[in-house]
Amino acid sequence: MVAFPFDKTNLVKESIFKLANFSTEEWEYYKQLLEEVTFSKRTFLTVKGEVEKYAYFIIEGAVKYEAYTPEGKSICVDLGFKGSFVSSFASCLSQQVSNISIQAVTAVNAFRLYYPKVLELMEQSKNAERFHRLIAEQLYVRESKRTYSLISKNAEQRYLYLLENQPDALRLIAVKDLASYLGIHPDSLSRIRHHIKL
Repeated sequence: MVAFPFDKTNLVKESIFKLANFSTEEWEYYKQLLEEVTFSKRTFLTVKGEVEKYAYFIIEGAVKYEAYTPEGKSICVDLGFKGSFVSSFASCLSQQVSNISIQAVTAVNAFRLYYPKVLELMEQSKNAERFHRLIAEQLYVRESKRTYSLISKNAEQRYLYLLENQPDALRLIAVKDLASYLGIHPDSLSRIRHHIKL
């Protein structure tokens, strides 16, 4: 197992300890499951049609979640940035093929966790089970908020909400992907950005 610089694993530790108070032994076991990986821009972390085996913790970079229409058109349905866990969690939990892909939109440095090992830890540790349950709950709440936002907010309000909650989005995500994520045409997004700068 490769030894990692403390500051990198500490990013994961801080995220975990916000939700679950692992014992020293639990954290040491969890840390041993972390495998550092890198992805070049446009590389897929998760491929639609395959069973997801990993959860990723982003150290640097950004990813996009893509769903597909029956005609094969891709739609950006979510984004992931530094400090967040990303995965096709529904596929992980059900062990059914993933309905989405996750693609690096920049070079990405991450830790990945082999999910079957995570499940083993969850069976042994209530803290680990609590942590992953809370992660699942956070993802559900985030998805619910996004769905509500698409229904209740206009395009400019959705854009401003994105800026407030994901300030790295403009710098790291292509306009066409941002527009897709916001549910608007790229030209509309350009007009909104121009209007807000005035």
